[in-house]
Amino acid sequence: MTLAASSFWDDWPKFVPGWLAFVATVGTWIYKAWTRRHTVALGAADDELREALEAARTRFEDIIAQGRRADWFMDEKRRETARKIRDLSERRKDEALRVELTKVADAWDETFALAPGAGGPWVRFMDQPSTPQERAESARVQAQFGKEADVARTALEHITTALTRLNELERKTLGRS
Repeated sequence: MTLAASSFWDDWPKFVPGWLAFVATVGTWIYKAWTRRHTVALGAADDELREALEAARTRFEDIIAQGRRADWFMDEKRRETARKIRDLSERRKDEALRVELTKVADAWDETFALAPGAGGPWVRFMDQPSTPQERAESARVQAQFGKEADVARTALEHITTALTRLNELERKTLGRS
């Protein structure tokens, strides 16, 4: 009995490096699986998504500052805003981020739907009073601009939430601060 007990105590230094290598290997596998999960959740082209959200934020701020008509939305730079955000959201696996991106894209579509049509060239002379039709049209357009601004404010909240979630995923995956 003493022979078996003495042989274990004599041999344990031989097995420690193997067990340490085993623990290190399993720990590395767990870390890689964890990081892979976050990388998949973050998705590809996170910088492209950040640029699209920042561009959308600037455009929504423009809408809040001054109401925009439908022809403003049809400009080549702004036409694809919602589609680009939707395309980038489909590449993400994180559900919270996808929901916020979808809400931003829906808000862009809603502001476009609320935008009044392009105003015609009205020529009024200074001494002519405005007609009741012109006043009613002006009030209707101002009301639509107000609705646009309300939707744009909620969209800015969704953009802020999406950027916060994107930052959290980047910190977990890439270690950015």
